[in-house]
Amino acid sequence: MDIGELRRLIAADERAGVRPFFVAASTGTVNTGAVDPLDDIAVIAREHGLWFHIDGAYGALGILAEDAAPDYAGLEQADSLALDPHKWLGVPIDAGCILFREPAAPRDAFSMVPPYLRDEDAGELGWLSEYGPEQTRPFRALRVWATIAHLGRNGIICLVNRTTMLARTLAELIEASDDFELLAPVTTSVTAFRHRPPDLPADRAETLNGAIPAAVQRRGHVFLTGTRISDAAALRACVLHPGTTKDDLAVLLEEIRAAAQEVISHQ
Repeated sequence: MDIGELRRLIAADERAGVRPFFVAASTGTVNTGAVDPLDDIAVIAREHGLWFHIDGAYGALGILAEDAAPDYAGLEQADSLALDPHKWLGVPIDAGCILFREPAAPRDAFSMVPPYLRDEDAGELGWLSEYGPEQTRPFRALRVWATIAHLGRNGIICLVNRTTMLARTLAELIEASDDFELLAPVTTSVTAFRHRPPDLPADRAETLNGAIPAAVQRRGHVFLTGTRISDAAALRACVLHPGTTKDDLAVLLEEIRAAAQEVISHQ
């Protein structure tokens, strides 16, 4: 997030007589895994009385990686934090949650139980339906609890450390090659890049990279998704499984090369 632009937009709203009330930062964007400058955003949120939300659905657990804490400075200042255990933790879908610094406000927003019937003194949390629009729901919490109980804190740290290390290793392989281009620094476990064969005309790179993900998946050996970065087709590898190896990363690049040749031969 561009902090200067955030300030400009807030000022523009205030001049227009509009009251901004909410700012959402990201810890691990979908395309590149980038983490926003949370500390700076938290300062602005306090200055203007904004609710400070962090979208950590994929990347919040990255704070557990070695040397990652500085990138996540300010996360503890959030008013709310979205977290999807079915992503980095590997909990079966669908297991998403949102954590609130002060849960009273969301409970008041959704609850149909009047305050005078709540047993606050006894520490009663109430029904889950009091905290969101969903009424009847499956026991998602059991899956989350079982995964965390099995891994423990140290196991989760090992998972995060290994997958972020593998993403950095993939970035190193890309930078050491003459036919791949790294598109963003690796902050979490996402590596964003492009395939650029040296003999490929520049005007064909866009079409090629847009076609590669489907071609790779048709080959059936590895899985890769595509995205767009700065309005250009890009490739995105998100490493989440701790069983992934460095050899798997080399296979991924070879499969991209083979798939690219198939695409080129049919163009």
